[in-house]
Amino acid sequence: MRKTNGFSLIELMIALGIMTIIATVSVPRVQVWNARNRGLQTVMELLSDFSKARSVAGYTVVGTGNNSINIPVNVDDDSEGAATMPVYMGVRRQTAMVFRKSEYAIYQKQSMDTSTWDASALMLKKNNLLNTITIEKVNGTDVSASTTNFGNLLNFNSNGKVKTKGGYFVSGADSEYGKCGSAVAKNTLPNIVFSAIVRSKVSSGSNDSIWYRLDIDQRGEYSICTLFSDKTSVDYSDFAGSSAVLLDM
Repeated sequence: MRKTNGFSLIELMIALGIMTIIATVSVPRVQVWNARNRGLQTVMELLSDFSKARSVAGYTVVGTGNNSINIPVNVDDDSEGAATMPVYMGVRRQTAMVFRKSEYAIYQKQSMDTSTWDASALMLKKNNLLNTITIEKVNGTDVSASTTNFGNLLNFNSNGKVKTKGGYFVSGADSEYGKCGSAVAKNTLPNIVFSAIVRSKVSSGSNDSIWYRLDIDQRGEYSICTLFSDKTSVDYSDFAGSSAVLLDM
């Protein structure tokens, strides 16, 4: 009788057990890796759109209505009357970034009026975040989960600078800001105008998360700091601890 080659049931069971162990060990690492990449991608998009909003704020558009001056046409012939020609002036519209937990957008007003920002503003760009990504804080304030909220707002003036109250959001005197890692770390960005905390959950059923802090100063220089935590919330001071890492981008 011819003997056939193959695997015994015991051999198959052993192989299946080894594969199960490998899969069990690998899945959490893959989840962490995915969370890290998703979070970092979101932070880099925030950085890019911050620069885009600054640029848009400096654009000049042709004004209408009262945004004009009248130039005399018949300046040397008074007998025919003082005919005039309107010349429309350039106008810079107000630009802002609006942040919510699951999205952010760049808005622009049609004029430089100082009324409250609302849905009447023109939305130039919107970025919907993945369901495991949230923006938790912007410039020290908790971000609203409402998709119609205009409270968490970063306003740019006509020369592209962020409008801040009482100077910068963070100055060099604030010891817990602009630092990452141990308490002896130097202040990397002494004059921060924008600081956001982003959370990237490892899985939907766990609090394990990779947290990112993006700081941008008045010159456009930035730093990205990250830490791993199972807390449901973290603050800026948490990034000054030894568990945080400053990313070298």
